[in-house]
Amino acid sequence: MKNDNAQTQAVLDIIQHTPSLMTILHAIADQHLVQGALAAGSIRNTVWQVLSHQPVQLSSDIDVVFFDPKRPYEDNLLIQDQLKARLPQYEWQVKNEVYMNTHNFTDTPPFTSVEDAIDHFVETPTCVAVYLDAADQLRLIAPHGVADLLNFICRPIQAYQQDAAHMAIFNQRMAQKQWQQKWPQLVISTH
Repeated sequence: MKNDNAQTQAVLDIIQHTPSLMTILHAIADQHLVQGALAAGSIRNTVWQVLSHQPVQLSSDIDVVFFDPKRPYEDNLLIQDQLKARLPQYEWQVKNEVYMNTHNFTDTPPFTSVEDAIDHFVETPTCVAVYLDAADQLRLIAPHGVADLLNFICRPIQAYQQDAAHMAIFNQRMAQKQWQQKWPQLVISTH
């Protein structure tokens, strides 16, 4: 489609011009989370809605990720409650990625950062996050790039292509999410 910088800028432009996402990003920044970012479906769905000329509707969870070994797991709910109090119209889901490496498989090595955790999300167009840096500039985290996201391609990350157990999770997500009903141009690939 375009070169990597142009693709990254295209995603950032969509986010920048989506007032609800910018409001959410400021609320996340105000939490002062270590490596705090808005991740996954909120970005993926917004990009697909904009590219499909659909109204932007944040109908799924607002996924907030951060990476702070000093905070206990229970702080996720505390942060979630604070965000809910500020923006009650959204369904918040906050995850300290320090604790998420065993979410699907018990033998996954500990994550080392938010980017490492995002690199392990199941499918490529979901492996994306954005945050506001100290200068209030948008920054994108996309360890698998954004070409699949921008081109409506949904495939499992390489690690999920390794065996039937991993592919079962990908296939279950595809069956559950039913994204092709909302975005018929979406191509679901197994590799």
